[in-house]
Amino acid sequence: MTEFRVLAIGEIQPNRLNPRLKFNKKELDELSDSIREKGLLQPLVVRPKGMAYEVVVGERRYRASQQAGLTEVPAVIREYTDEEVIELNLVENVQRSDLSAVEKAKACNMLKEGFPDRYKTWADVAAKIGVDADSVRAWVKTLELPEEVQTMIAPRERTKVPEGKVSYSTALDAARKIQEKPRQVEVVKKLAEEKLPQSSAREVIRKAAEEPRRPVAEVIREVESRPAELDFRMADARHILRGEKVQVSGHYSPDEMEKLKPGSLIQASIMEPHFADLKVKNRTIKKLREFTDADARMEGYVDLDGFKRAWAEANGRWDPEDMVDIVQFDLLRRYPGAEGI
Repeated sequence: MTEFRVLAIGEIQPNRLNPRLKFNKKELDELSDSIREKGLLQPLVVRPKGMAYEVVVGERRYRASQQAGLTEVPAVIREYTDEEVIELNLVENVQRSDLSAVEKAKACNMLKEGFPDRYKTWADVAAKIGVDADSVRAWVKTLELPEEVQTMIAPRERTKVPEGKVSYSTALDAARKIQEKPRQVEVVKKLAEEKLPQSSAREVIRKAAEEPRRPVAEVIREVESRPAELDFRMADARHILRGEKVQVSGHYSPDEMEKLKPGSLIQASIMEPHFADLKVKNRTIKKLREFTDADARMEGYVDLDGFKRAWAEANGRWDPEDMVDIVQFDLLRRYPGAEGI
């Protein structure tokens, strides 16, 4: 049974099952100002809890309403089980992509451990929340990281990484390559401070692992003095060295794009070592739906369909509205050993 009522805000308790660990203060302040001016336009969803009510959906609106000084708020009241509350919060937040991989992992873990009969595998959890199983498995890997590193993982992969944060792929790379936990924390902390491009961060991690006594700041200075680096797949390398691939598209940070100016040198690698030097001809941005067969050929594919399949395989899906960075280049020279590619 569902009921709509206006409740005294003092009757409502926060959601103890909410997967969100922290709320962005600036965003909360902005929402609070809006609510103070216009009121709470969207009701909370709550469930009865003893003599009071518990937030099910709308935790951020609930907190902002408290901050705005509201004494009562509109609410939809409905009975929910703990499982349903966890699922609703996880689905809502995952779809908005505003949780970190750690927060998503903890919520998924709550489902799997709390309801083992229903969620036997990570694929079962993934099916329920509408994402692919590989994404869930990748999130869960972050739970193996030191807690201090977990707190530095940014909410999203494809947006600008906030100050003091790193992408979760960077954090996982540090965990895979650096065995000592204190060194992991040291390296990730420094990368969060320096805000290096993804490829540079990977190089810092590799060197920091190989030279565990070397100061991280010294490693970063060495890496930053090198030319820009782009990673390619083995198939890409063959097309580049044959002159068939002269363009690469993806999501690059502002710092990375700053190094990819026309005329600049790129070190092309398959993780490592480098197999060629490239010279940037041009760079631009556009939506995937604007790509043509000509773009596909410059990317090293026969036609647009082939490029779409490869993009979906590498990025999880083909979103026509996704805005991507495009870098066009010329092959300058092959590195020794590239003949076998």
